[in-house]
Amino acid sequence: MTKISSPKDPAREPTYIHEMMQRLGIDPREGAAARLCMAHITAFHRCQTCPAKKACREWLDAMPPSVAVAPGFCPNDDILFELRVNQPGYASVAADHLACIANLARLVGEIDELLLRKPNDDPLVGELKSRKLRLCNEIQWLRRKPSQQACHIDS
Repeated sequence: MTKISSPKDPAREPTYIHEMMQRLGIDPREGAAARLCMAHITAFHRCQTCPAKKACREWLDAMPPSVAVAPGFCPNDDILFELRVNQPGYASVAADHLACIANLARLVGEIDELLLRKPNDDPLVGELKSRKLRLCNEIQWLRRKPSQQACHIDS
């Protein structure tokens, strides 16, 4: 007897939306009937039909229990960001956190511009590259950490 393959039923596929929300510090119970709000329903349905389930599972397994942003491949990254920053008492902290990352990224850009103007044998080049590396490491750290963390870069 030949087996006929049937299309996958999205309802039977695993969803990781609640685990992703937990990692991002989003409480699905916040607000009136939050689990029934359009954003939650949309996020759940996107997660059900997401083609990146394997990548998502690997990402969740590799990340710490608390992260600042959803991965770029997540079709819900926009909704998750909005849900996170709209939690009571969170918006100003999240804005400060993102502003800190943006400021550090701006400094990396300024160092890149300086490095383009300096000859490789300039003694300042090594110091600039070292500072750029520290800034890039700080940006990565901040992107993985909850936004309650403050910038802690040493100049």
